Amino acid sequence: MIASRVFGPGGFGSLAIIGLPRFGKTSLVAEAIRRSDAESSVHRTVVVRLSVGEFDSISEMFTRLIEALREVLEERNLSNLEIERRVLEALSEDVVDFDLVRRVFRAMRRSNVRPVCVFDEFDSGRRLFADAPQCFHWLRELCSNPQFKAGVIFVSKRRLQDVSRLAGHESDYWQNVLMVSVLGAFSDGDIELFFAKLASDGVSMDAACRDAVQVTCGSIPYLLDCFAFHAWERVRSGKLIEIDWVRHKCHDLARGYVDHVVPILQDSSLLSKAVQILIGPQRDVTSEDIRSLEELGVVREDGGCIVPCLPALVDHLRSVAQEIEIWPLLGQAERALRIGLELELERAYGSDWAGRLVRSRPKLEQLILGCQERFQRDDPRATTGGSSKGMLKYAYPMELYSIMCVDWKLLGRPLLGGDRHDWAIKFKVFANVRTPLAHSREERVSVGDRVYAEGVFRDIVERYRDWRQRNGLIGSMRDARGVYRHRMIGSF
Repeated sequence: MIASRVFGPGGFGSLAIIGLPRFGKTSLVAEAIRRSDAESSVHRTVVVRLSVGEFDSISEMFTRLIEALREVLEERNLSNLEIERRVLEALSEDVVDFDLVRRVFRAMRRSNVRPVCVFDEFDSGRRLFADAPQCFHWLRELCSNPQFKAGVIFVSKRRLQDVSRLAGHESDYWQNVLMVSVLGAFSDGDIELFFAKLASDGVSMDAACRDAVQVTCGSIPYLLDCFAFHAWERVRSGKLIEIDWVRHKCHDLARGYVDHVVPILQDSSLLSKAVQILIGPQRDVTSEDIRSLEELGVVREDGGCIVPCLPALVDHLRSVAQEIEIWPLLGQAERALRIGLELELERAYGSDWAGRLVRSRPKLEQLILGCQERFQRDDPRATTGGSSKGMLKYAYPMELYSIMCVDWKLLGRPLLGGDRHDWAIKFKVFANVRTPLAHSREERVSVGDRVYAEGVFRDIVERYRDWRQRNGLIGSMRDARGVYRHRMIGSF
């Protein structure tokens, strides 16, 4: 697939190789490049590889790209005066301008040289590209501009749309440009071949040991490969493969691997979906979510049921959920919502936003009156006095959501983004979790709801921070506490 897409005899395209850690993404690309070496002299192809995580700036990354291309061109005697002139122009600048990069690639195209650029660890760009949204457009242009169309291979643990979102640029820059290949877990047939190969190499196991391997390592290629290494070493040293040793060794391998997988799922908003599918309850899981998790090798279908590819992941999620300090997160999320919404209300309706809101939306009258009553009951000296300042400290999460829904474009989207119907589910979980927590009945909150709610709370806090930055508000949420004192009010 890589060879035909990137190194084919005709025109060549670009692709992305996506997969969880240690699924063999880089090795797969390296093998495709190795096999293409025999043809590269015929097609005048030059291949360079960059590890995105090594760079501190976009300019540094493009500088290294040009330098690497120059090195390979000289090694292959494919450079000429035009290419060298354009390379020198680009490298003479302290900060590489993408227009200079374009000129280098145009010169190679006119010289019938085919550049192939491998961007390994591409998801490291979620930090590198945070202040440079134009970089995504530049990389897209490398893949698609017919004047110098390069063969580009992105290798990433995270989906490309997640890399863009985490960098603060929520857009699918890669639509219709890249072929995406997701490396998944082993199939049942692959696992049978795995055990057969082990047996042929002298590592034979009884049915109980094989079952113990699959229960702990699941169908994850990396874990099975690691187990094979340790099993072969044990047999070579003259020791037997015993079930207690198998369980202990596989448990250690799986525990370490899960620690790498969970942050990736969390970044892609798939962690809560995995929890809902594998632990429950299910609230907003779609067929697309299941397909994405299947592609990544997190879950698989077995007899009409969705089961984990790595059983240890389920146990890990349960244990992690019990350690989540969910009450402080809930307080941060409520504070963020109240501060942000109050400023948006003042911006839209003025300081007496409550009165104007009731006049324009009579259905909100009881909601606003309830907030005012709680406000005055907590502080009898408090009066509105033509100002609604501080009133939202006494609004419940679903009441905040109802106010936002008056005009989502004006009041909800600036702070939370997205669609109000998507947030309806999240606010319902917010309210369901908040009630038992407010009454010190944390044991009433299910594991699934804890993990899902944690994701919602963290999402709200992150969006609030972005909102503050966009609005030029200095300081953090901690700075805001002194100005806007928060008090948790009673449950529903």
